[in-house]
Amino acid sequence: MTLPHPTADQISLSNVLAVLGDPTRLAIVRYLASKEGVPLNCSQFLDLCSKTNLSYHLAKLREAGVTRTEV
Repeated sequence: MTLPHPTADQISLSNVLAVLGDPTRLAIVRYLASKEGVPLNCSQFLDLCSKTNLSYHLAKLREAGVTRTEV
């Protein structure tokens, strides 16, 4: 399964900052940064929000170009 990711020229600073303005998404990015290079799975983020909300927040981060998702 392939998920769409924006190309470098499609990423805008205003979108990135807007996405990171949400406290939950910022917490997700901080956690990812602290685990750089370590494979993670979704269950490691469930203390931040519900599964449904986690899916939503991860999609927003991916669509803004902040993260990349591997399936």
